[in-house]
Amino acid sequence: MSINFNSGGAKVLDRIIQAYGFKSKVEYSNYLGTSAASLSIRYRRDLFPSDLVVKCMDETGASLQWLATGEGDFNPLVEAKETIISEETLAKLERLANLKEIGAITEQEFIELKGKLI
Repeated sequence: MSINFNSGGAKVLDRIIQAYGFKSKVEYSNYLGTSAASLSIRYRRDLFPSDLVVKCMDETGASLQWLATGEGDFNPLVEAKETIISEETLAKLERLANLKEIGAITEQEFIELKGKLI
């Protein structure tokens, strides 16, 4: 398997979103605790998102080959993620992200509270 680290990142991001079972890029950016604009920048740069690939492999069970190339076995644990991350949990994560953005909670508090939700 050969990974191109300089292009194709947008397709990899699409597969990551698919592996988690999210319906939109906004849902995924909320899950990451980042803004949609930040994710959009990654799409535009089109570089291989190795940090997000490793996180996705760990959390969903998706294979590196499938995430990087779209080939091979998918192997996600999407059902488990869909059960864990309900619409209610996503709404709570959005509120936490908003609190972090306005400075009401620190990054560390955000990470700790996010961990309790997920």
